[in-house]
Amino acid sequence: MVNRSGFGVLWAGLILIAVGCLFLANNFFHVSAWRVVSLYWPVIPLAIGLRKLYRYFTWQEPAPAPDAPGKE
Repeated sequence: MVNRSGFGVLWAGLILIAVGCLFLANNFFHVSAWRVVSLYWPVIPLAIGLRKLYRYFTWQEPAPAPDAPGKE
């Protein structure tokens, strides 16, 4: 089971890796990193919104904890 509290940390790490790869590609292949960022920045809020919608529609209430034996 995935710890949901660390899910934001996972996204932050993935975004940092993607940005690092973009700037590395800029150094090796002379790709304009800022141009790519300026063209595709709307994908980030779109992905966040889609993720929130997905989590809203797939959220399940946790099962109630069973009563401890011997307690009334």
